[in-house]
Amino acid sequence: MKKLITLLTSLIIILSACAQEEKQQDDAVPQLLEVAIKTEDSIPVNQETVIEAVVTQGENKVTNADEVKFEISKAGDHQPEMMQGIHQKDGVYSIQKTFKDEGQYYIVAHVTANRMHSMPRKEILVGEANHTNDQEETDKATENDQSIHHNDHSDHSHDHASKLEYEFDNHVPYKVNEETELTLYLKSNDLPLEGAKVRFEIWKENQHQHDYFDATEVSSAKYAIPYTFTSTGLYNLKIHVEKGDIHDHTTVSVEIK
Repeated sequence: MKKLITLLTSLIIILSACAQEEKQQDDAVPQLLEVAIKTEDSIPVNQETVIEAVVTQGENKVTNADEVKFEISKAGDHQPEMMQGIHQKDGVYSIQKTFKDEGQYYIVAHVTANRMHSMPRKEILVGEANHTNDQEETDKATENDQSIHHNDHSDHSHDHASKLEYEFDNHVPYKVNEETELTLYLKSNDLPLEGAKVRFEIWKENQHQHDYFDATEVSSAKYAIPYTFTSTGLYNLKIHVEKGDIHDHTTVSVEIK
């Protein structure tokens, strides 16, 4: 009888230890999904080009992503082309694309893996298109919307050493299932913070799925991502900022009605 009790006690201890280990693994914060788009910045017309997405998580190469798609659109064109990426090796997914028209193009890699989503964007120039004119138009558009994004609802960082300031417009009437641009302005010690690595972490209130998006610096200290809210409700947006000694973040919320 004593042997049976001892055996049962040992079994309970082992099961408890396994359960605790599983809980600790579930509670562990996963490493961020990193996606880098690799292709030339300038591409000739009518020449087959390889476009790659290198997917890693921490020190691991992600070879079993749930989805890797490349969204390709020409500036001013609202009908993007979506192409399925194929895994080559060592976390490298690729497509082959021939651009038939000159112009400025945007490549967005949509990557889902290990319950995370990342959506970096890269701008390329095809042919001999006048990139200068495109940039001037972008700068003018930036100047026109300065008054919209610089408002009195900025969320200030608590990093007193860098005095990092966030200016994020969370009062735009976002619509469900309609792509919009989430825009952020950054200042450090009252000066524009350029060249920072900015990542948006987005999740719906009371949901465990978090999506991660690398922002593009569209103009001086202005960082943005395209995003589509798929349902109504409260969303949390956590912005991660890294540059040199600066490692900071802040969180804002938006209500989608």
